[in-house]
Amino acid sequence: MKHQLSWSEGDANLFLQAMQEVGSMGGVAELEPITLEMIESIQNFVLKSSIDLNHLDGIKPAALSEKMADKSKREQLLQILILLPYVDMKVDPRMVAIVDDFAEHLEIHPQTIKDLHRVRDNHLKRLLIDYGRRSLGEFLGLDSASKVIKGVITMFHQAIGDRAVSERYQQLETYPEGSLGHTVFHWYRDRNWALPGEKKSTSEFLLNHDCCHILGGFNTDVQGEMNVAAFQAGLFDDGFGFESLLEVILDFHLGKAFSTVGDIIPPSRGAFHPNDAMEGYEKGLACNTNLIRDFNFWSEADQSVSKLREKFNIPASSGPLLIQP
Repeated sequence: MKHQLSWSEGDANLFLQAMQEVGSMGGVAELEPITLEMIESIQNFVLKSSIDLNHLDGIKPAALSEKMADKSKREQLLQILILLPYVDMKVDPRMVAIVDDFAEHLEIHPQTIKDLHRVRDNHLKRLLIDYGRRSLGEFLGLDSASKVIKGVITMFHQAIGDRAVSERYQQLETYPEGSLGHTVFHWYRDRNWALPGEKKSTSEFLLNHDCCHILGGFNTDVQGEMNVAAFQAGLFDDGFGFESLLEVILDFHLGKAFSTVGDIIPPSRGAFHPNDAMEGYEKGLACNTNLIRDFNFWSEADQSVSKLREKFNIPASSGPLLIQP
């Protein structure tokens, strides 16, 4: 079970200094405005610190590694540092090299480092193949060859129409108003999406992701997809959540058409807004359950969304329960 980290002012200062070091490419460049916004967002939503950022100096990787020993803190810091080359939309090799130096000294080598190298080198097809394979296990629970085969068959059957499955989901309309089941039904209908089991549906495999949208209060536009991906980054304790965030950043911040599908979800640029994304990440960190891996929809479908937010420790959302598309 993951635990939200508590950062002392001293460790928070080290975190911010490392971000300054990467963002300034070792002190030779001015921080881009969006990079400074990212640093401010991390301070507000992750570190909960009040350090004066106007006089923030960078710190070299070797010095940081001597002062920060906690492995969990090292891991979280490095995942944020890996995001920085994407934030200003340049993926500058000089910035990537500094991130690499931090990884070496912190002795942390997540998959997202390899992903960063492939983006730097524009090897996106290889990255997509590898990410797709990992996401089958991490995101969809298809972690063996037999499960993959069974999962593909299930998706195919539900996409062409599975009456037993569709009727079960259509019954959600009768659930109490405000319940998760009733909200899911109208969430799909309002967006003209097929329910699982109806023809041209995306099957049940994406249901937990859609529940993250509802429970976290995120819409299904480009901005909402970015912020729910950041929310999911906070749910995972093995780094995979940051890989799924990377996928959305490539599609909707760098405009790389990494995993978008034709004209259905066209790629775009500049959709990563640090304050919004890190607010979503904060919600994911606070959540006490991995809603992708460990959430059983049917055991919770009759419960109210507001009570489920309390149960899973998801901060309340200011918007309406049923967000209009």
